[in-house]
Amino acid sequence: MSTLHKEAQGKQLRLRIRIENITIALLAVFSLFLFILTFFPFSKISQTMQVSFEMGRMVQRAFSIILFVLSLQLWKRKRNAWSVAMFIFVLNFLRGLIGMGHPIHNVLMLFDLLLFVLFFFFRKDFCCPAGRENRRQTGLLVLLAIAGVLANTGITWHYMRLGMDGNESVSISESFSQSIGTMFGMGNLPTSMVNQHGTELVLFWFSWGCILAAILFAMRPWIQKQAHGVQELQHARTLLNLYSQNPCSYLALEDDKCLYFGHTVDGVLPYGIVGDTIIVNGDPVCKDEDFPALLAEFKNFCQKSAHNIFFLGLTDYYLSEYEKQGFGLVKSGEEARFKLSDYEITGKKGAKMRMNINHATKAGVTVHEYKVLEKRDPAIDKEFDRITNEWLEGKKSGMLQFTMGTVGLENPMDKRYFYALNSDGKMVAFIVFVPFLGKNGYMADVTRHGKDAPGGVMETIIYQAFQVFKEEGIGYGSLGVAPLAGLDTESKNPMERLLRFIYDHLNDCYGYRDLYQAKKKYSPTEWVPSYYAYLPKYPTPSMLYAAVEIQNPHGIRGYIMIILKGELKRLKK
Repeated sequence: MSTLHKEAQGKQLRLRIRIENITIALLAVFSLFLFILTFFPFSKISQTMQVSFEMGRMVQRAFSIILFVLSLQLWKRKRNAWSVAMFIFVLNFLRGLIGMGHPIHNVLMLFDLLLFVLFFFFRKDFCCPAGRENRRQTGLLVLLAIAGVLANTGITWHYMRLGMDGNESVSISESFSQSIGTMFGMGNLPTSMVNQHGTELVLFWFSWGCILAAILFAMRPWIQKQAHGVQELQHARTLLNLYSQNPCSYLALEDDKCLYFGHTVDGVLPYGIVGDTIIVNGDPVCKDEDFPALLAEFKNFCQKSAHNIFFLGLTDYYLSEYEKQGFGLVKSGEEARFKLSDYEITGKKGAKMRMNINHATKAGVTVHEYKVLEKRDPAIDKEFDRITNEWLEGKKSGMLQFTMGTVGLENPMDKRYFYALNSDGKMVAFIVFVPFLGKNGYMADVTRHGKDAPGGVMETIIYQAFQVFKEEGIGYGSLGVAPLAGLDTESKNPMERLLRFIYDHLNDCYGYRDLYQAKKKYSPTEWVPSYYAYLPKYPTPSMLYAAVEIQNPHGIRGYIMIILKGELKRLKK
């Protein structure tokens, strides 16, 4: 493809995105206008028509609020938001056919139809799935929706009473209490409204319909996962076991990932969304010859949905292709990898490992593999939970997300579990390994020890597990990436200089230096460089924020609190 043709395609894509953004902005303005319009009094409306007009206002008010909220999600090209918006456009248009004739009303109807046509034309670009929101966010969404429905019902009831009584001194607090009582079957219609048949039923069913719809859409990510997740996960698992060369690729099967499957080639990418940035963990997984097409397809998917892209934990295997497709690149750490046929702990290099293993052996430590799929043991499961809780008590922060896996005993799939017992037969530590290189390699993903674990226990589990893998003919072991290790101190790349500053001065956030030293003592046979890739080529602050936020359970605030605690400790010393 010629350079001129690529530039022309890029201009067309930017123009398309600009038109879509203008359309979404018009929707937000349109919804606010509809909402404000519901509070203007009608002139010369007969008393007998007041109830039906107020019911119409209630529906319009609800629709306008929903459309405004949807416009925020449409900006991120969410597919669910597009579906709901199109449904509301149709309902609003059908409702509006009743009142055709008034010039303002006709203009609103035409505008509604125009928005419907524009969004239908750009329908393929609204392709981002709903993110898997956490429980707190879901609960807040439902509570806000219920509060909005109750407020809408109370306002409608109040205006109906004003119209029926012809009295400007009707109490709004009394109107709200009566409307809420009616919704919960405890209220009665005011005397002036007792002959308005169906009013109470409409208020009741419309309000509860809105509340139930809010709960349904809030829970939709979990419903979708239960309905469609098994087949997708199995297909992703097959691809991983066939083609994954990146040790962190197997984490695509964790619950905190969305999965993008290729349309033109067979492949998969695990990703999450923070704001307007899509974060990908590891390299796309597919045949080597399909990689350029899959990366280009995913890049186009992100650009059409107005998202930036940030890849975490890349190896150098496909690095030239990322660069060829316009991504910015920076080294982000080094992975401790072991060629098991060459790995040994003899000689001076392995002296520290031998010392630690000997210490654990003298303390009576023994290592065992827990084959979950062969025989599940509730007692062992309980010990895994206990050790996890003890391990968390001693950590500076909570468990990292997205770039770290979970124990996953409920659905282990291809994970391998090794644990250590002390001389009394009590479990003191365990490690969970995940496969890569088509099961020709295993990475130590989850590593945890209890509060009374003897020294050298983790080294003993690692060494014994590697010996088991070696006997099975497996080629490689890995301890994962030491973040920010091995960066060039003289680099002129602004991103690498920033990462080097974090490594040198913000060790309290994560213990970068400690982690590197901990992996180094195992004497890896090689250090494999790890990279970040991002588009646009110069990452924005929001992209960097997204990369941090998606991994930390407490977000940026969590890191700030850790830094402050570290400074206070140093001041006390």
